[in-house]
Amino acid sequence: MDRLRVGTRKSQLSRRQTDIAIEALKKAHPTLETEIVPFQTRGDKILDRPLWEIGSKGLFASEFEEMILRDEIDIAIHSAKDLPLFIAKGLEMVGILERDDPRDVLVMPKGRTPEECKTIGTGSLRRQQCAAEVFPWAECKLIRGNIHTRLKKLMNGCFDAIILAKAGLDRMGITEEDGYTFRVLSTDEFLPAACQGIVVAEGRPELADFVGKMTHEETRYVFEAEREVLMLLNADCSEPAAAFAELQGENIRLRVMYGSHRAEGIAPVADRLKLAEKLAKGLKE
Repeated sequence: MDRLRVGTRKSQLSRRQTDIAIEALKKAHPTLETEIVPFQTRGDKILDRPLWEIGSKGLFASEFEEMILRDEIDIAIHSAKDLPLFIAKGLEMVGILERDDPRDVLVMPKGRTPEECKTIGTGSLRRQQCAAEVFPWAECKLIRGNIHTRLKKLMNGCFDAIILAKAGLDRMGITEEDGYTFRVLSTDEFLPAACQGIVVAEGRPELADFVGKMTHEETRYVFEAEREVLMLLNADCSEPAAAFAELQGENIRLRVMYGSHRAEGIAPVADRLKLAEKLAKGLKE
């Protein structure tokens, strides 16, 4: 194959993630030519309501799936945490990039401390759940929009702080030197969203060998374990759920959250899906 049509959302972060994926593909296929096909999804257009009221995280992916099935694009690049629980029949994740920093960050105007923050902007029930435990003095309020829109709302005084993914900040080169104070939240106090920090390519199975050259195997293991938890819990964006896996030598450690309940376990990497099933079952009981 010498040319790929690559679908991506129109935001700057999505384009940056697509560029990273294309760079990885071109390392494996130096003569590859790509055509970027930008598209504004329904999830990008509806910004005045939380995702759990207007559908699911599939709002950011389903239209790209339809484009692949109509042969308008070959692959779509997604932030893996935005994937719906179940992807369209006939498609799969054909490429998985190495995970970037999975942690969340409390972003404040320069000089502000967390104790001074009375309102925190987030569009995630998971983040609301964790923030209530870590910052009990603060009230979470809905915020939607891309990373720059959210930062602008912060600096305009709409919120005292907002919560963003560190991977997104890093990819966009946004640092404290840009006028912010960061409180990076450890995975112990703020369990990340399933697959946060992972960029994936979705396409038809026949592209798996070609696009799969960019796949980072260790990330694939944690991606599969975390996704399995969500599917077994049937936990979309309407649920405060999280799953975070880490490799420890030949083993995998998996921590999960469902509402106010948490569980964790360790198993050989080969048994990662069985571990996910065990923990998910325990949270449902």
